[in-house]
Amino acid sequence: MSLVAISASAGFRMAISTKWLTTLDVHKLLSIQKRMRAEANSMYLGIGYEWTQKHCQIAHDILRMPSTDIPGMPKWLSKTRTGRKIEEAIESVFAPADSIPDTAPQGVSWIHGMEPKKGLVPFHYKAMGGHTLVGGTTGSGKTRTYEVISTQVIHLGDVLLIVDPKNDAEWKRRVEKECRRAGRKFLYFNQAKPSESIRLNPIENWSQPSEIPSRIAQLMEEGPFQDFAFLFIDRAVKGELYIGDKPTLRSILKYAQSGITALLEKGLTRFFRENGLEDWATLVATNLTSLGQKPGASPVDGMVALYNARFAKFDHGHEAIDGLIATHVHDREHYMRIIASALPLLQMLATGETGLMLAPKVDDFEDEREIWDIDKIIRQKAVLYMGLDSLSNNIVQKAIASMILADVAAVCGSIYNFYDSPPEVVLIIDEIAEAINEQVIQVLNKGRGAGFKAFVAFQARADLEARLGNAAKMLQVLGNLNNQIILRLEDSDTALWFSDKVGTTAIRNLVINSSTSTGSEAHVGEFNGSVSRSLQLEKVPLVPTDLIHRLPNLQFFLRISGGTVHQGRIPILQG
Repeated sequence: MSLVAISASAGFRMAISTKWLTTLDVHKLLSIQKRMRAEANSMYLGIGYEWTQKHCQIAHDILRMPSTDIPGMPKWLSKTRTGRKIEEAIESVFAPADSIPDTAPQGVSWIHGMEPKKGLVPFHYKAMGGHTLVGGTTGSGKTRTYEVISTQVIHLGDVLLIVDPKNDAEWKRRVEKECRRAGRKFLYFNQAKPSESIRLNPIENWSQPSEIPSRIAQLMEEGPFQDFAFLFIDRAVKGELYIGDKPTLRSILKYAQSGITALLEKGLTRFFRENGLEDWATLVATNLTSLGQKPGASPVDGMVALYNARFAKFDHGHEAIDGLIATHVHDREHYMRIIASALPLLQMLATGETGLMLAPKVDDFEDEREIWDIDKIIRQKAVLYMGLDSLSNNIVQKAIASMILADVAAVCGSIYNFYDSPPEVVLIIDEIAEAINEQVIQVLNKGRGAGFKAFVAFQARADLEARLGNAAKMLQVLGNLNNQIILRLEDSDTALWFSDKVGTTAIRNLVINSSTSTGSEAHVGEFNGSVSRSLQLEKVPLVPTDLIHRLPNLQFFLRISGGTVHQGRIPILQG
């Protein structure tokens, strides 16, 4: 055998038997990105190859083999010290460039090694507007994938909004470091680390006042208490806006706890003056009986009576005042029972250090932390990293994530309606089941027209279904994730869903049939035999679910909507 053939054989054995992790210097990544952007308007997503019928055929052939028959390094090498040294020497010769061995390997390495001619895996920017799912089990490489994506987004100059329920320290450091390198504004929000965090108002942006109570009510369990809580909060919010105050989580909590009497008094005072009733105080004081009020009635009750007699009776009232009056006259005991379901959540969000972060006081000059909101972040093309630390306080973190993402949806809607040239915004949500709400679904539905590109991650479809409450909602979300980056999955249902999305192909199976029969009775030792071979085609998934379950760390299948399928390996960024 020639040296070339021996080298090729050894190279193939190494490729499908040794587990490698690719490393990549950030400066080299940016150089690659610049070239790919110019040549194909695409982003870099690792090293790999286009997955075709040929690779599916090879995979099925290997899967049919006993594991002992799969080509690889001789097992006796690793059983002795000398053998291990020989194995290491061979690996050093045939190791891929810029790589290190995986010291804790998982999966089967031959998936990536089936194709010797690898290249850069492209992710076209035009396709990103269809939004992208990143699926993978714990430790498979989702965060490393996001590091590669977010690094390129930062240096491209697009707005980047990251929601990370796990608050991954390495990812945060990478984003902060790349912002410094690119001269971008880095913003960090973490309710568990107030001294390091910015202040972020989650109800700053809205187009209709009812959006504010919707964001709070959606955090509660569905049912009549949720509907009543929405109603009472909505009335208080509209009352605040009528008198010229800015609703905050703190003010909403105050009116929910102590009632809206003071707010109603301010509202009626403004209403009377706007409608030319300057002597309203005298009229209330001198005409309580004629207004139908009993002696000893409160001044506010008198103001309500005057308002009803002079204005509401003739349908000349105001919507905000009518709502406040309805709450004011509502049975107090019944009101407290209803609003009690919203109070614990409001108290967690609007009091203490969390309240100062989510309902910032603009006149608190001793607090030097910056005050931001989603619209301001997008206008100034900043980068926001939200680390939610969901392990320590899951209920509050879910509520914060849900409200911030509702604010993102409101800004997205405003951009869609009013911007002629929308800014490019990349939204990354890790563990989407921790933060999904109706507004996020709307971003996925309509965000493309507003320049939003969303990347969302989960480990299994069941997590999303459990959070949304039904399969139909889950399928609605998945239907808006037109691209999929799938790392190793443990969940068979999700693996089968992706395999079905990729489609099918045909592979060749060699079928061998043999038969024997005895000869005539006169000759006992006589017999006949036959062997037949036939080549049959079998319809199979282009990406078998077995391969999805066996992917090594940092390896993935990429499907672009309506396009090609790639198999690749995410690099570990350095520098």
